[in-house]
Amino acid sequence: MAFIDEKKMGAYLEKKLEAEDLSITSVWKNLEGWSMETFSLGLSYRKGKKRVKEDIIIRREPVSGLLEPYDASIEYRVLTPLYNTEVAVPKTYWYEPDREVFDRPFYVMEKVEGKVHMWSMTQASMDPSFRLFPDDKERLSIAEDFVFNIAKIHAADWRALKLDFLGDPGPGKGSALSQVEYWEEVIVRAGFRNKPSLAYATNWLKDNLVENDTVRLIHGDYRTGNYIAKDGRIKAIIDWEMVHLGDPHDDLSYIVGSAWRSARPKKWISHLLPIEEFYERYEDASGIKVEKDKIKFYHVLNDYKAAGIGVTAANAFGTTHNQDLRVGVFGLTRYLTLYMSIKTLNKYLEEPANVRAD
Repeated sequence: MAFIDEKKMGAYLEKKLEAEDLSITSVWKNLEGWSMETFSLGLSYRKGKKRVKEDIIIRREPVSGLLEPYDASIEYRVLTPLYNTEVAVPKTYWYEPDREVFDRPFYVMEKVEGKVHMWSMTQASMDPSFRLFPDDKERLSIAEDFVFNIAKIHAADWRALKLDFLGDPGPGKGSALSQVEYWEEVIVRAGFRNKPSLAYATNWLKDNLVENDTVRLIHGDYRTGNYIAKDGRIKAIIDWEMVHLGDPHDDLSYIVGSAWRSARPKKWISHLLPIEEFYERYEDASGIKVEKDKIKFYHVLNDYKAAGIGVTAANAFGTTHNQDLRVGVFGLTRYLTLYMSIKTLNKYLEEPANVRAD
């Protein structure tokens, strides 16, 4: 099955690049991501007297999926100014809103060469000796960049970068409340708000909002699997679909979440570092003190988000809007995410107030 009308896309790219004799030499639909559609295109064209060979990436909105509603322009508008900061991101080229070009809006960016570190949770849970990074030198080098980039994301001057379009939640409880309300709306739209576990989690979150006086740029999905690495260094942070403004503890809680840890007995965050060492490195790099009570709140919120993603996927697949089997499989995780949400709430309700989150 052809992913792209190469004749139509070739004519479009030739005009955008102000090129001549352009041909698409390769097309590949990346299957790693389960949300925004990603295509790799190899190009060959003439620019003046020079023959140019170039690889580009197209990120297109899906028909429906895990993170509705989709708006490819948000990623583009965030990545474009971040490219001129210390945060490792791909260079963007342009955003195309015209649906006539490729059915749905998309943006174009450079192809960053390297590897996306993915792992099988089944393999990790069944093989106690499994290590995503067998080489400790590589692991520690990646870990250094991993901490550096999240600290720089949180330090980004989002006002100067003109990222206020993301919506400033304001000081106090605004960061926490805005995220609770956003994901509540996602769950309502998918038709699952009346599930008792989600209704209870919604009420608990609204009753236990934490405060945050300094609003930061939040990636929203920062983990191993969402960066490209080469030669032991992180070359680009990718998948910014959940980017927003808010409390850095939102990202931190997500990073240390159990879904992204290595297998026992180490349980390293993103297969890179022990949790406490990650916290220490982050505090040194960012100047932000990690507050464990906030980690607890965002632990509950991130389980709530996971449930929201699961039920959205189930709705997208069940209504035939998106018949990608990966979306259907992800929709099945709604049962696991509902269970994890209940488990997390029960854990914190039963704990003494001074028990630290980890």
